[in-house]
Amino acid sequence: MPLNEARAQQNDLTEADKFALGVGIGMASRDCLALSADVSALETNAKEVLSLGELCLFGQQFEPARASLTKYLVLPDASNKKQALLLLVRAHLGLNQPASAAAEIKSLLTDYPYDAQIHFATSQVIDAAEGVDATFDKLALHLCETQSAITLPLLVSGKAVEGKDVGASSSVLFSDAVRCAALPKGSGVSANPPGLQALIDVAQQKNWTGTADLSPMQAALARQMMVGSKVPLKSLHGYVINKNRLVPRTVRLANSTVILMPFTLWSPSAPSVVRDLAKYSAQNRIYAITSWSANTGREDITFRPDT
Repeated sequence: MPLNEARAQQNDLTEADKFALGVGIGMASRDCLALSADVSALETNAKEVLSLGELCLFGQQFEPARASLTKYLVLPDASNKKQALLLLVRAHLGLNQPASAAAEIKSLLTDYPYDAQIHFATSQVIDAAEGVDATFDKLALHLCETQSAITLPLLVSGKAVEGKDVGASSSVLFSDAVRCAALPKGSGVSANPPGLQALIDVAQQKNWTGTADLSPMQAALARQMMVGSKVPLKSLHGYVINKNRLVPRTVRLANSTVILMPFTLWSPSAPSVVRDLAKYSAQNRIYAITSWSANTGREDITFRPDT
């Protein structure tokens, strides 16, 4: 159902959800600062030091989180170093330190088998580093090469990446590989992550037929293939809601940049996304678009102007 799909999306929270989360973050932040002011009672208890790092991270107190997690890693009885490294990646990113986060990724890749948690952590660092400057672009490309070298053979074999508490589906691995394949073109830095042609070949393998992964894989490829190309339509026909009525509207797409943002009525974060787009793309026309099918899962219907 579209409702279930929308609610499963990251950061797709209602106002009540955001309020409750904000209260929790505020409480965690205060407790983190209070406990971090005197850690003498905790510093020999590895479990408590790790818990303090988790608390501070949830409270978005990234420096105390970094300090606690770093201290945990050198304790002789630290039994969950992998989790601490994963949390430390997030702490470094919260401090806007992608290079330090990448160093923790290197430790994870060296000391532990590749799993979904490591995959998602690596993708987070790539997202943070990409597009900052030439140095960080090189860092993102290096991580992309490392990630793709692991995931491409899995995709060729039709496999996903499992983890203790979370998994990375084949379509997720594929989408991340598409992003990495396109990164050199966007950054202007030469590198050799797997090209789009290799991923096109993967998507055409017969083993994907009838699977839930095929559609998002094809969509990821289609989006990338459209980058830098002209839209195949000169105009888009639809309806605008005006005083509880649907008024026909034609949006001209030729000879200008138009941003179309698909959304569903089930998506409470859509207004904030549109506001962000309007803030950073004020020079462009922006349209939020939806359809009957997107909201109900049923076939689209054609409305007459007088209905």
